[in-house]
Order: sequence, then C-alpha cells, then structure tokens
Amino acid sequence: MATHPLRSVVALFLCTAALQGAAPGAWADDKASPSVRISLLAINDFHGNIAPPGIAVPVPDASDPAGVRVSAGGAAYLSTLVRQQKALNPGNTLVVGAGDLLGATPLVSGLFHDEPTVEVLNQIGLDISSVGNHEFDKGAAELMRLQNGGCYPRSADGSSGVVGVDTCMNQGRFEGARFIYLAANVIHKASGKTLLAPYEVRDIDGIRIGFIGLTLRGTPAMVMPSGVAGLEFRDEVRTINALVPELKAQGVSVFVVLIHQGGQTTARTALDKSCPGFSGDIVDIADRLDPAVQVVISGHTHQEYVCTRPDGRLITQSGFYGRLLTRIDLTVERATGKLIAKDANNLVVVNDQPLKVAVGNSPPLPAGYSALAPDPQIAAIVRRYGDLSATIADLPIGRIAGPLDRQPTPGGESTLGALISDAFLAGASRTADGAAPAQIAFTNPGGVRADLNSTLSVSYGQLFSVMPFNNALVSMDLTGAQLLRLLEQQWQGRATRSLLLHVSEGFSYSWDAARPVGQRVLPGSATLHGEPIRADAIYRVATNSYLAEGGDGFSVFKQGKNVQTGELDSVVLKLYFRAKGVVQVPTLGRITRLN
Repeated sequence: MATHPLRSVVALFLCTAALQGAAPGAWADDKASPSVRISLLAINDFHGNIAPPGIAVPVPDASDPAGVRVSAGGAAYLSTLVRQQKALNPGNTLVVGAGDLLGATPLVSGLFHDEPTVEVLNQIGLDISSVGNHEFDKGAAELMRLQNGGCYPRSADGSSGVVGVDTCMNQGRFEGARFIYLAANVIHKASGKTLLAPYEVRDIDGIRIGFIGLTLRGTPAMVMPSGVAGLEFRDEVRTINALVPELKAQGVSVFVVLIHQGGQTTARTALDKSCPGFSGDIVDIADRLDPAVQVVISGHTHQEYVCTRPDGRLITQSGFYGRLLTRIDLTVERATGKLIAKDANNLVVVNDQPLKVAVGNSPPLPAGYSALAPDPQIAAIVRRYGDLSATIADLPIGRIAGPLDRQPTPGGESTLGALISDAFLAGASRTADGAAPAQIAFTNPGGVRADLNSTLSVSYGQLFSVMPFNNALVSMDLTGAQLLRLLEQQWQGRATRSLLLHVSEGFSYSWDAARPVGQRVLPGSATLHGEPIRADAIYRVATNSYLAEGGDGFSVFKQGKNVQTGELDSVVLKLYFRAKGVVQVPTLGRITRLN
C-alpha cells in the first residue's frame, strides 16, 4: 500500500521533533497514580569537550535518506538540553554517565588537568558515572584527586601543579567532583576492596533504583601500566551478577548498569532506533546478565544507538564529545516496584556554531530542529578557561602542505600516524649525550586523537588535540628478532580486531591477513632502508612512554635495553613542525597488506 508523500513528511517531522526533545508537556507527579515515571539523561565519552567540538551529527531528513549534518555539542548547549529534559519530569530525573568523561581532552581542559571538565559537569548536574579507561590515563591517584578534590601535585621542575596557573583556579581551590564515580570491577589487590564505590542506590518517588558502574576488563592494556599497578580489573558479567542479590537485599527493584564497554551498528544516522547490525563486546555482556538488569547504558565505542535485545533488555549509547544526550524513561509499578515499561531516545545537542564546509555556508537545519540557547553560566566557565589557554592554544607552530588524518589504509597506515612516527624518529635522532640515534619509530593509533585537516596553518592547541596525553619519547635497543615479535603482537590476544602501529619512514614490511596469528608478517619482508631486518642485529627504536611500558599489550617494548627517556611527545611534534616550516604529507606504502 503506497504512502502519501505529505503524510510521510509530516510523520518524519513529528518523529524528528520527538527525538530532538520536543514534548507536549511535563508528566504530572501524581502520588495516587499506580505507576512512577523515572527519567535518566545519559552521556558517555565526553572527553573534556566543554567547548563545541566542531563535529556534526547526521540526523534523518525527508530530503536525504543518508541524513543531514547538524552542528552539535558544547557544554553550554548540553546544559540547556539537560535543564529542558529535567523539566519534563521534575524531581524524578537523574543525569548519569558511562565513563571517559575525562582524559584525551582538548587543551581548554587538559591544560588545567581536567579540572574545568569536572567544574562544568558539576554545574550541569551530573549525578553518577562509571569510570572508563581514560579516567586512568594519569593513574588511579589522579582519578581519586579529581573525585575528592585538591590541587594537582607540583612537578619536580615546577612547570606544572602551580596554583592559579594550571590547577586550583578558583580562589586557590579545586573541590572535586560532586557526582559519584563508580568502579565495581576495579579492586585493590592488597585489600580486596574496590577503588571506588561499586554501586549507588537512589530513592525516587518511593522506588529504589540501583546503579552498578564499571569499566571494561581490558582497561590495564589501554593505560600506563604504572598508573594501575596494584589494581585488578575483574570480569564485567560476574561482577554485575554478584551485586544483584546484594542490592535486592537493600530493597532495590530497578537495576541500571553504567558500563564503559560498547558495540556498534550499521545505522546511517545517529537517531536510528532500528539498531541494524548490532554487534560488539557489549552484546555478549548484556545477554549474560542477571534478568533483573533491564537497562544497560554503555560507552567506549563512540557509537550512537538505542537497542532492545530479544529478552527486552535496553542498551543505549550517546556517541561521543557531548553531541547527543540519551533520554531513558522507565515506568515502574508503584505497589510492587516492578519495571513495566521502558523507552529511550537519543537527542541532538544542537548548537548555533557554523559547520566547516568545503564551499559556502552551513546547510540550514532540517525541519523540527532549532539551535539550543547556551546556558550563560556554563558558557562563562568555558569562556574563562578558553581565554586562559588562548595564548598557548593560538600559538602558531607551522604549516602543513595538505590535510593529515587518521583514516587507515587497508594496510593500517594513516597520513597523520606516519607523520607522528617520522617526528618521533627525528626527535630521537637528536642526541646530545653520545647516545645512538634512533633508526625506527612507532606510535599507536589510540594515541592520535584528532585530525589536522581543517586548516593548513597549525597551532599548538591543534597539536595538543592530536596528542593530549603528554607521554614522553623513549628510545631503546631491540634485536631484529624482538622487532619481528613486536610486529606479530599487533594481532595477538585481540579477539575482534588488530592494532597496527604506525611506523616511520625507511622501515617497511608486508603482512598477510590469511596467515595465522603469530605468523602474519611475511618472512624477509621487514626492511630498514631496503636492507632486510637481521634477527641478531641491534636496532635503536623510539616510541612513546605508554607503549614503552607495554601499553596496548606490546610487551616486547618492555624488553628493550639502554632505555633513554626524552622530551614530551607533544614537544617533539612541535619541534618537528618548527624545523620543517611546511610539513609535507607523508608518502605511505610502508605497510603492505595481502589478502
């Protein structure tokens, strides 16, 4: 049966308006009603993007099935949307997070050790969040400081931890997070106790709702090993299921999991609720949870989805950088505390910032969308830290001859990854103490956080966004045999994907996807300046301190000899730009993939 075109457009308009957050009015708080409506507003993977991130969201539109790009994000706009959504269910709404709210942040937050992000989230009204792997970027002690307050410790050279300069920017104080971080599966090995609270119980209109928060079990392989020394990251499913009886004994009848682990779909727009091709680690985790857990708020994979499993369990994620807000509505029977209905929608945090387009102005907003007014209090906080960091952020570093991005080739290379590896090689080749210069350099794709493709002039703020972790450059000696084992570790112990390192100019190899793990590098294909790598020869290798400690599972780096620590990686990249003046787009073809 054919559908009238006008009817389709009207239906799409109504659907889009509802997804954006329009509603006929607030729900009445009727104590005599047989049911209670509880609303959750969820974010994940915010990564300190308190200013608009400049990344669009594709939304459905009648004119284009592939969607229309809408400028979204920014804490001031997110705050307005949160306030609007709270007003629809006053007193019965909580704001929650699923980890990576901090870490890998832009300069406006990272320069001040993420205190600005905590300050902003406090003002927005975040109540509870799980930790993510990036909350451990600077170690467990720094995570606890951000939770409990106090100034960042002063460095030995006095370059950081200076009150009023890069920490404790509010009358010499930093109060810490008013929201509660949960980490049910992060355990002190010595005491057997959790690093942070495992769960939080809230009473909402007579209903006890329990939140269990945790990060992915694989976190230790994603952060500096020294930062999580003495901690154990336990299995997600066993941790959650073990806590359900304990919470039931406290009268909890509604269970929500906040977990920093996720999946992905093949949806073409951010608001597609059909959940096509849903896959990933979160699916297996959710399907093995105690039946009492009916809501799973996820993160980590930077995807947008609202999915319902065959057993009715709801799984959501709001993407990344605060561009979306997930609204979850739970209807609970008042007499029994039983969850009788649930629904969720991702809402776009539409801002009024122009999109970067190749030609002309930003496209108009599609029907049913309008820009949110920025919250003036949050906007003032963001503006203050933006002004404080502007002198450094706007400092010109150099120019690029063309766009540099993280898009991988079939072999696993990218232009930006290759450039950083070349910069590492150059930085580790400048030695003033007689040490041997580096011959090969590696960097990990997870350490490269933003592209350099919006302008040919590059500032320090842009470089910081590319490399925000402040890892040090480390040089070491590895044998040729160790180098080959290192390359094989790109596939070992990785159930669903490989993790290919970016390599510097002059080093090359070929790998065959059809060969078994542990034997994928073609024998004899690894060369340095055209000469085969010899198993018994010694090679000087440079990388960042994260990989040097065995990060991402690359344990071979920990076997290096004559280890030497140099400049911060961001400083190395800055010096490379200044030395070059105009940085050319690197030639790829260093890594060749077969099959």
